[in-house]
Amino acid sequence: MLSESQPAAPTGRDALRRIRSGAIFGTLLAAGPLARTDLAHRTGYSPSTVTGIVQELSEAGYLRVVGQQESTGGRRRTLIELNRSAVTIAVVGLRGARIWCAVIDLEGTRLDSAEQEFDPQDPVGSTASVVMTLHRRAGIPPVHVVVALPGVVASDGSLALSPAFGPVAHLRLADELEAATKLRTTVENDVNLIALGERVDGAGNGVDDLVLIHIAEGIGATIISSGEVLDGASRSAGEIGFLPQGLEAGPHGDRGDFEKRWTAAGIQEEAARLGLVLPHETAIEMLCATDSTVARQLLDDVVRAWAFAAIVCVCVVNPARVIFSGDAVALGEQARQQLRDRVQSAAPSPTEVVFAELGNAAILHGAIARVVKAPAVLFAGAVG
Repeated sequence: MLSESQPAAPTGRDALRRIRSGAIFGTLLAAGPLARTDLAHRTGYSPSTVTGIVQELSEAGYLRVVGQQESTGGRRRTLIELNRSAVTIAVVGLRGARIWCAVIDLEGTRLDSAEQEFDPQDPVGSTASVVMTLHRRAGIPPVHVVVALPGVVASDGSLALSPAFGPVAHLRLADELEAATKLRTTVENDVNLIALGERVDGAGNGVDDLVLIHIAEGIGATIISSGEVLDGASRSAGEIGFLPQGLEAGPHGDRGDFEKRWTAAGIQEEAARLGLVLPHETAIEMLCATDSTVARQLLDDVVRAWAFAAIVCVCVVNPARVIFSGDAVALGEQARQQLRDRVQSAAPSPTEVVFAELGNAAILHGAIARVVKAPAVLFAGAVG
């Protein structure tokens, strides 16, 4: 006889239904569109079980019919796919002293966005606030939050090397945000998300081994090897901003010397020292457009420095393609070609050098690529 504290049978049946529904949701997310018989084969469930779950998810708006499979002699089979417009996620990032959030569906359509001042003394509160602002007014509330972090997310979930995010020592941002928002949360390095986005829908499409070098407020690289992000032992692979300026390497601190010198801000400081005035937002573009001996020499130094970072990456991981993103995209065609030539002439293996195509949307595409690897998490939020 069951005691009052023991779960009743319906709870067990609900859990089983949830597991089965999640498996079908995840299978269609990864491999749709499929016929019901294919779903049964891939999940190992009986055709009648699959039919019941497909009907339930279709009535809830998560699945849709997209046509029929060509017949090989029997009845033509109906093809079903996940309705990617029915599931949304919230993507959060920093832009200078402000925090932004966008709600997108799994097709990559931006449905809403918001931006507000970021308080580095209260990173959890600032992030939760902008997320919940959009969650409250969303027609389809987001089921998952992806935070694009300018820093390192260690294997235990704690943050490091993220000065823009405030005092983050031992902060487990995902756990804190889940407690504040009640939404499942993924925290990922922002350059990793940009690289994933470019690989899926941009300059790295179809390339399994690549390096993306991103130049913005910092300098970082993401290594994608055999189609997967290479994290390293402490998830800090690609921190090329800490490359030494010479053979004598000093203590690393929160920011590396290479990063301080060769970001747009560092280049702007050097330009000012040389008597050149470069606007903050368009420093690289204006440097390329300035026709003076001083400007040309500084631009050559910039190209040599960025090429050096790429050459180091090529020597170590042998990518098929190097993608430059962020402020590097502002280089004029002549400077771009000089950068390509420097990398390709010094690299020990054939390597393409290209430039990012997606701009600010890369993080959004990367966030989708990141979460679809864990469909059970999306399913739990979407149908829970």
